[in-house]
Amino acid sequence: MSAIRALADELAARSDSDLRSLLSARPDLSLPPVPDFPALAARASTRASLQRALENLTEPQLQVLEAVLIAAEDTGGTGVDAATLGAVLGGAEPPVLEPVLAQLTARALLQAPPVSQVGKPKDGATNGSTPAGTCYVPVGALAEALGPYPAGLGRPLETLVRVLPGFGGQLLEAAGRVRSLGIALGPTPDPEAAAHELSGAVGRPTDWNVLLAAAPTGAAELLERLAGAPVGVVPAAARAGYRPGPAAAPVDWLLGHGLLAPLDIAHVELPRSVGRAVRGHRIAASLQAAPPDPDLRPVRPAVRDNAAHSAVAETLRLVDALLAPGGPTPVATLRSGGVGVREVKRLTEALQVEPAATPWLLELAAGAGLLGLDVDDSRWKPTGAAAAAGDREALWLALADGWLDLERAPAMVGTRSPDGATINALAAEASRPDAPRVRRRVLDAAVELTAEHDGAAAAGIDASSLTARLAWHQPRLRRRFERLVPGILAEAEALGLFGGGALTPIGELVQQDRLPEAAAAVREALPAPVSHFVVQADLTAVAPGYLDPAVARELLLLAAPEGRGPATTYRFSPASIRPALDAGQDAKSILAFLTRHSATDLPQALTYLVEDTAARYGALRVGSAGSYLRTDDDAAVEALLADPRAAALGVVKLAPTVVAARAGADELTALLRDLGYTPAPEHPTPSGSAPPQAPAPPSAPSPALPAGPARTRSGPWSITEEEIAAQVVSLRAGARQASGRVAGPEGETLLGLETLRTAIRQRSPVRLGTADSQGNAVRQVLVPLSVSGGRVRVFDPVRQVEKVVSVHRVMDVEIIEGTSDG
Repeated sequence: MSAIRALADELAARSDSDLRSLLSARPDLSLPPVPDFPALAARASTRASLQRALENLTEPQLQVLEAVLIAAEDTGGTGVDAATLGAVLGGAEPPVLEPVLAQLTARALLQAPPVSQVGKPKDGATNGSTPAGTCYVPVGALAEALGPYPAGLGRPLETLVRVLPGFGGQLLEAAGRVRSLGIALGPTPDPEAAAHELSGAVGRPTDWNVLLAAAPTGAAELLERLAGAPVGVVPAAARAGYRPGPAAAPVDWLLGHGLLAPLDIAHVELPRSVGRAVRGHRIAASLQAAPPDPDLRPVRPAVRDNAAHSAVAETLRLVDALLAPGGPTPVATLRSGGVGVREVKRLTEALQVEPAATPWLLELAAGAGLLGLDVDDSRWKPTGAAAAAGDREALWLALADGWLDLERAPAMVGTRSPDGATINALAAEASRPDAPRVRRRVLDAAVELTAEHDGAAAAGIDASSLTARLAWHQPRLRRRFERLVPGILAEAEALGLFGGGALTPIGELVQQDRLPEAAAAVREALPAPVSHFVVQADLTAVAPGYLDPAVARELLLLAAPEGRGPATTYRFSPASIRPALDAGQDAKSILAFLTRHSATDLPQALTYLVEDTAARYGALRVGSAGSYLRTDDDAAVEALLADPRAAALGVVKLAPTVVAARAGADELTALLRDLGYTPAPEHPTPSGSAPPQAPAPPSAPSPALPAGPARTRSGPWSITEEEIAAQVVSLRAGARQASGRVAGPEGETLLGLETLRTAIRQRSPVRLGTADSQGNAVRQVLVPLSVSGGRVRVFDPVRQVEKVVSVHRVMDVEIIEGTSDG
């Protein structure tokens, strides 16, 4: 029976509860919904679906899955039981292995065919979850999903013979040299037979010891270095050409005896059978059933809390300063997107922070929806949400919520992209849709490590400990964690979720999605804000603590901050007062604010400075206009100003016969024509002068973040309980109408690929039906050699040539029985 059909029958026999668990663990199986169990089995067997499932396996689950795949090669694909797996996994006992095997079977990553399909079961104890001696086989395209080097082992010798030109002839010579050492090999009439015999000899401990004894000094050490990473670089100096006896170079001796495969002049690969022999004829030295237990340093709670509260207060102060009216925003963007180095430097000087802190603050504020991109002038400006977050509790809540859902990696700013360019703040290159999931996994792992820590002091968790724990839970994502975790940990410390490296009570509340309670904890932890400052005779004001956000924003309109920390000094000058005048204030309202919030009397010098600056302010007025109207007809001007549509165009009378409008010349012309006038375009350029340049189009807005508040969309593979329940109902309905075949083109294609892989494993020819470029059906007898990347490599025995056939052209595949070479 086809493996896909067998999987469909096994899925149909599951309970509704088991089906819901499967769809919850692998939501892509029902996105979009499938009509019946054969279609579900077909999708569960695809490479893409299996790769997504592999990302959510723990270290022991992945180890066992890889061991089943590799060990199944020894049995010809008939299945592997727990006892056999234990032998190749460092002696792991069946009671330890069988729960893991059951979990993998529940996720449809392994199948347990009936005993009639795998032969007589072996004796062995079980834990009651599966019958004694149950054998397991990998599902569908699992070999492709795991990649060419499962468990860190190289490819089989048989595969290397097929894919490496010229290696077959070298392997025939290697078989002769191995025989000369007294190792018995069967007949080797062709390279594939030589590969089979050499693999068998390497797998026998006695023969393996003979090979090692005959190898020159240094060969065993070289094999050990390649045991974990099968592809290695061989310097030219290490190559001396094959010479018999102990005088041979280690690399060339190993190549000459088939224990290494030459990939090119500088790279070699350790074949799978040799790698297993180097590991003591095991696939893995041991089963990592328990997560790593790092040695965490103790952190006193007082140190943790002081560090966290100080970081939170500083982050809130800086974000407030970034968003304050008259502050360093808006922020211009580059034409290519993102904020350039020059603009970042300006913000850094204005905020008085380290250069690396500025991009983080921009990303944080934009992720929380406090900064938005104005598509009209391509600048980032404070949004209405920034004004709404008036107090520190509301501001922290907006920042923490936005950070959790931010689909970006702020720590990537300043690093190099794959094309070598520097990644700018708020640029699309820093986008990471998986970042929210990684952040939550970091918090989950931190809670887990903190709970395991034994001691009165808190657990100091570093990036390496977190990465190791996360990589045990999801080993296929190790590189992703290594890139993202250090930056995420630093960002979490800036928000007070960690302090001194230890998870804080605020961080635990965030991990539990209790953000309002965490915000309340922040409010209680921080000192109460002050609403007054000390004005000094040198035209400065000193805040004796954290200013109330409303007072701080108003003061930033009047004075420029100097220094860092809560006790900030603000300096008054004509340039610092002008933003308040631009905002519509006058000398009276400014002095009233300073008097109300100053702990001391206002110095006379400051009063004179404010009054004198306000008196000189506004002698010249600057506005914006997109067009103007000049006429000698006063009645035309009055008619235009009286028309209600003129207000929408921003029409302003500048003189009795001159009108300016914010709208462009075309809109103003259309309005005048509606009023019955016949305006003419004016060409004011004097003779011989250059025509006026059209305003440059605004820079393309950065695609990195939306203009409004950023919020995480649902993940591409998220699914609700209602959708799962509906899918189960649909599957049961489809089962009642089952036709006994794999439904749809998806299943038919997988059946064809399954047949081709079976033919490759059995070395059998097939009758292949394909469609040529004109759509004509062609049937040929071919020998399939490999299937990968949507292509089938085949050998034509009639023409004695190899060729490649695209999978989408294959219409049907039939194995020609009775012609197997094996």
